[in-house]
Amino acid sequence: SMVHHKNMETILKESLITWMAMPGQLILLVFLPGLLYIDSYHIDVHLFIKSFQQLLIFAFPMVLAGTTLTACVAYFIFPFGWNLDLCFTFGSILSATDPV
Repeated sequence: SMVHHKNMETILKESLITWMAMPGQLILLVFLPGLLYIDSYHIDVHLFIKSFQQLLIFAFPMVLAGTTLTACVAYFIFPFGWNLDLCFTFGSILSATDPV
């Protein structure tokens, strides 16, 4: 059991090092477009058009505010030294209103 715990700790450390060393542009240009494409491909166009006004009034400003606040926390508080592009990408992923 102790050996298993040490192996898991080593795996976790290696994973964190890998993710922290990943350039922000990789996340911005590779992962995020794939997530957005999957959701946009399965959208109900009629429902989207019918609820567009509500989206403009409620959803868009609050997601934008959530993205900005999360990006600010990531930029000014997190100790990773991420650039603003990565922080806003991080914020946009976490502030999504649907299960992307």
